[in-house]
Amino acid sequence: MWIPLGGNRFCLGALSNVHRTEQSERARLHIGKGVQLDLRGEGDVWLRCLSDNSVFVQSYYLDREAGRTPGDAVHKIYPAACIKVFDLRQCHQQMHSLATNAQAAAAAQAAAVAGVANQQMGGGGRSMTAAAGIGVDDLRRLCILRLSFVKGWGPDYPRQSIKETPCWIEVHLHRALQLLDEVLHAMPIDGPRAAA
Repeated sequence: MWIPLGGNRFCLGALSNVHRTEQSERARLHIGKGVQLDLRGEGDVWLRCLSDNSVFVQSYYLDREAGRTPGDAVHKIYPAACIKVFDLRQCHQQMHSLATNAQAAAAAQAAAVAGVANQQMGGGGRSMTAAAGIGVDDLRRLCILRLSFVKGWGPDYPRQSIKETPCWIEVHLHRALQLLDEVLHAMPIDGPRAAA
């Protein structure tokens, strides 16, 4: 297994894990040189598959590009492919939009509970209810890439959860998380909130 250690490298082989299974060990043997993540601009992330085997990525950016519902797809990245997997500007716009919609929906629900008529709810009651269910964890998921090596997961695979794959990582994108913090702090707090 290729295990160079250095400034910009992270090696799964260097990590000890008493719970590692034989299946995980076999998968690690097939990772080879793994992947290269490139940060471009202020926060766009590109993935290059250096492995001889495909890797599988959960990426809200790729979902949007493929016209899929966010979070419902796992994208197979073939060996030698280089693809953009995260767009900071798009993520920031999406988190701002979702947070604003969730706040408006929560305000509409609070008004309905208080018996105040809300003209804006109109025919969008269902979408308002869905927006009211959006929480901080939902917004935080926009800032995370999930990646499995060798084996895929999700609706198109026998494994429904990434935790069922033998070898996987999560990449938390700090700049995106900083922007999420700014979005949440910029949200006006007006009136009493109902306990969730």
